Amino acid sequence: MNILARIKAPILATIAQEVLLLLRSDAELRAIQGANAARACYFTAGTATNAGASNIAQAFSGTGEIFYQLSITFDITAGAGNYRMDGPAPTAALGGGVPIPAGGGTLTITGYDNIRNFQFIAQGAVTMPFAYYLFK
Repeated sequence: MNILARIKAPILATIAQEVLLLLRSDAELRAIQGANAARACYFTAGTATNAGASNIAQAFSGTGEIFYQLSITFDITAGAGNYRMDGPAPTAALGGGVPIPAGGGTLTITGYDNIRNFQFIAQGAVTMPFAYYLFK
């Protein structure tokens, strides 16, 4: 056996052992992350109009629940709308908040204060069917 082959063999064995160790610890870490992942706890569906801004009712339930994330989906039949999460309510006018395009889509809002402040409204005379999950 030449000297180069003798040098490579131990290095390759060490690399293989390190890769196996990494794979094992990665699986354990993923198991822990899965056990501690945010859990969906509320499902709500409704329709927003231009009559007034809608908010996330569970954030004001008085139970003291702290929510980690909101995932809200607007139906493919939904018209355009606006949202805000910085305090003031959005308005139904074009430019009355961050635009939500017509035709559906999903927004993900993270953080309890952002969820409490999140409000949305339809622009003009359209409706916006929606459904959402809250996670904690």
